Amino acid sequence: MTTKKNKFNIFPLIISGFCIGLAFPPLDLFFLLFPGFAILIYNIFTAEKLSEVFKRSYVILFSVMLIAVSWLPMSGLRENADRFLIVGGLLTMILYPVTYMIPVLSFYFIKNQLKKLFPGNILIPFLLFPSVWISFEYLMTVTEISFPWLTVGNAFTTQLNKIQFADITGVFGISAWSLYISVFLCLLFINVRKEQGLNFRNAAYALIIIILYISPDFYTSFSYSKSRYTADYNRDTVKIGILQPNINPWKKWGGKQGDLVKDYLNSLNELSFRNPKPDLIVMPETAMPFYFLHPSYDERFQVFKKLVDSSGVPVLIGSPDLETYTNPEDVRIDSKVFSDGKRYDVFNSSFLLQKNSTRENIQKYDKIKLVIGSERMPYQEKLKFLQNLIKWSVGISSYQIGNDTLIFKTDSGLNFNGVICYESIYPEFFAKFIEKGAQFCVVITNDGWWGKLQGTYQHNQFAVLRAIENRRWIARCANTGISGVFDPFGNKYDQTEINEKALFVSKIGQRTEITFYTMHGDYIGKFSLGIWLGLLLFGVVIKIVRNKKQS
Repeated sequence: MTTKKNKFNIFPLIISGFCIGLAFPPLDLFFLLFPGFAILIYNIFTAEKLSEVFKRSYVILFSVMLIAVSWLPMSGLRENADRFLIVGGLLTMILYPVTYMIPVLSFYFIKNQLKKLFPGNILIPFLLFPSVWISFEYLMTVTEISFPWLTVGNAFTTQLNKIQFADITGVFGISAWSLYISVFLCLLFINVRKEQGLNFRNAAYALIIIILYISPDFYTSFSYSKSRYTADYNRDTVKIGILQPNINPWKKWGGKQGDLVKDYLNSLNELSFRNPKPDLIVMPETAMPFYFLHPSYDERFQVFKKLVDSSGVPVLIGSPDLETYTNPEDVRIDSKVFSDGKRYDVFNSSFLLQKNSTRENIQKYDKIKLVIGSERMPYQEKLKFLQNLIKWSVGISSYQIGNDTLIFKTDSGLNFNGVICYESIYPEFFAKFIEKGAQFCVVITNDGWWGKLQGTYQHNQFAVLRAIENRRWIARCANTGISGVFDPFGNKYDQTEINEKALFVSKIGQRTEITFYTMHGDYIGKFSLGIWLGLLLFGVVIKIVRNKKQS
């Protein structure tokens, strides 16, 4: 394919980025993602120089950031917010597109090498683009330097009829489906421009686009997903009490903790003795702005224990946890040190407080997927100078990584996970809890940092994918909202408003069946990664061989 040298035209690049950005929640404009990516692919393919590829792609991807994740710096403008969020958010928006140059530039390299091997054939490299892009999306879920917020499949959470096949493929299957539509849309555009009209190839491309677009509907229809999973509580029904306290996250750490505890106790007491009586009550992430299990707070622990002992209703509580090491073998390389030389770590944790629980036997889960910068600097155990690089005005800095996934088990026989906040956007990580025996899922979070900005709505919406992938009910409890319930089909129930106090009891179902995706995880991401690495190696070999022939 020969192309004329194009002048740099920023307008279609910005349009492309805006289309991709607007496709993500909270707006229901998912269809804009198809032309958005088609323009991105076209600009990569038609660029003649590496610098041109970088410049075009960066403008597109930065435009995506402006629309989809502008809530990051904007949250720093809210009342009492740490102004560092403005700086950190802007840096993320500027630097994040640079990381996407990895799939962009590698695809450009692979395309150029294949062009030499198959001159005039543009179909082969085009068909490989989704694998390259999905490989990078997958890598963004397995490293500490990760932010899989804008995984392509995340844009389709409002289209329940289109995404039911995620119980087989996971979110990366949705990404592949979407990207192939964009690929053939781009091919159609190129061929129409080249042939100046309609022909058999154009008709074939158009037909493929239509078939691809409607194919998920057939799966949904033939698998009876809607009738099987909508409002289906299955064999067992669990009554979940949700406590959304609506406490300003910037104020509670330095606020009057006695008043906070009193308010929590009143709310728990009201929920515990409601009719119908809940089987489990859930409180949000870091609901307690103190070390709930530490001996210095034993008086507060005993007050909550007394309430749970009298009601018999177990409570899942989000709280930081300070662990002092007595066994030297347990000490981490990056553990902190008290003035007396003792080593300790702080975790973002959740506790299951049941009747007759003690501090010694309480079930505890420590968050594993920590937010870059705000909760932990990546790889700080290897680069210790990073550990105290960022210090927040609230008690959430420099958490330690939890050891392992955990299934909470109540005395009444409930088995569930307690995923904390950011962890709910990691698909295979989330599925590991179901593989371990979670019969329903709980997500506790504190999205109060973002208020009514897009991030709050996006984070809530992404739970739709986890519910469908694993065919599990999910109860979500957020400090300031959005709290609610998701069924295994992705439908939402009892969704609360943002910035309101809410106490309610929802019914959810328990399931023991394991989906294909739960069993096999992100196999599409891993397979794509293998293809990508193989193509890069193949491209390098072709380049070396051609250079030797020319010399």
